[in-house]
Amino acid sequence: REVADAVRGNPHFDASRIEIDREGDTFTVDTLRLLRKHYPDNVQFYFMVGSDAAASIGKWRGHEEIAELAHLAVAAGRPGTASSDELRRTILAAAPFDLHLVQASALQVSSSDIRARIAEGRSVRYLVPESVRVSRTGMFAAGTDALHAEVPAPQDAGFENDPLSDAFFEERKAELVKRVSPKRFAHSLGVSETCVQLAERYGVDVRKARIAGLLHDWDKGYDDAGARARVRELGMEDEVDPCIVQDMPTVLHGITAARALGRQFPQIPHDVLQAIDRHTTAALDMSALDMVLYIADAIEPNRQFGRIDELRAAVGSASLEELYYQTYEYWVFLLFERRKPLHPDTIRIWNAHAHAVKAAKAAARDVAKATAEADAPGLPAKPVKHAKRDKSAHGGKGGKSGSGSKPAKHDKGAAKHGRKGKH
Repeated sequence: REVADAVRGNPHFDASRIEIDREGDTFTVDTLRLLRKHYPDNVQFYFMVGSDAAASIGKWRGHEEIAELAHLAVAAGRPGTASSDELRRTILAAAPFDLHLVQASALQVSSSDIRARIAEGRSVRYLVPESVRVSRTGMFAAGTDALHAEVPAPQDAGFENDPLSDAFFEERKAELVKRVSPKRFAHSLGVSETCVQLAERYGVDVRKARIAGLLHDWDKGYDDAGARARVRELGMEDEVDPCIVQDMPTVLHGITAARALGRQFPQIPHDVLQAIDRHTTAALDMSALDMVLYIADAIEPNRQFGRIDELRAAVGSASLEELYYQTYEYWVFLLFERRKPLHPDTIRIWNAHAHAVKAAKAAARDVAKATAEADAPGLPAKPVKHAKRDKSAHGGKGGKSGSGSKPAKHDKGAAKHGRKGKH
């Protein structure tokens, strides 16, 4: 419970009961196997340990497998422990760990000292996290035994925070309904459902598509001033063109949502955050998940304007990339019709798209021509035109060659003489 209180409110930490709830002996390698099996492949694990424990890691059960499953981060520099160089040699002799030695400042504090202070009624401020100190006033008064008292498990412990789980989806949905308007909330649910349908059709990760669709408008509840303030709040002033911030604040919600969600829920896969980031302006190198979200944002059931039905009808018959380009054209033309400003990236992407279409058409013509020639091998070859022969090959000025070719062209004076004179 104390660990859960210590990390509550910090988006970079979470408390889990998996080792407490698992029956039998607990070994690090078993925990890492379970974590690796549960989380997506793009999630990397860093096993953090003190230098005294790391020095004996060669004796741990499955230490070679631990080296394969996680990076090893070791807090070095503790008084009385081996030097960094000696510690590095010892660890790497045990297994080829991806080792990170972190020089940690030594604090004159121990768990036994904290217990003694509590028992004596002395302050433990700055020795334990403030949330633990404040929320455990009764525990401090109860003495040392209260540190080991039975407490109910926190509701958010374990794997409920897996970003691709149903539990995480439902939790974020409950938050989203409070962040945006009812119309926007309905749109987000529609995009999520459409993402799932497109992902199933085009072989994209369905769970990633579902959560990306739900969260893509996470920051859409901000007005223009709020969107600009959001950029400053997230420290993104140096990353976003000031002209975009000032003149086009409505496109900011994608990039700010991706940044904010990544900080609050660091377990969300990077490609999900990228799709959210790109769903307003797109990018030159769109991934399959990026395209699924971009298309779903346009064709979800609540959209009823423009030629949406044409795009919906193309699902399945067009490739994912073709459908994305059709959707992109739809949005660009819609912006023109509404006389809206264009994001600088829109111009670059449009030009790249135009060149790609031109190249594809040329390649299609070449294929059609080659196919036609292969299908009609008996047709006579076309006559070959020969180059005109040099005038030195003819009998004289104005004369005709024996091959029947036209006379060579001479200067004006010579031409007149050739026409009037007789030979």
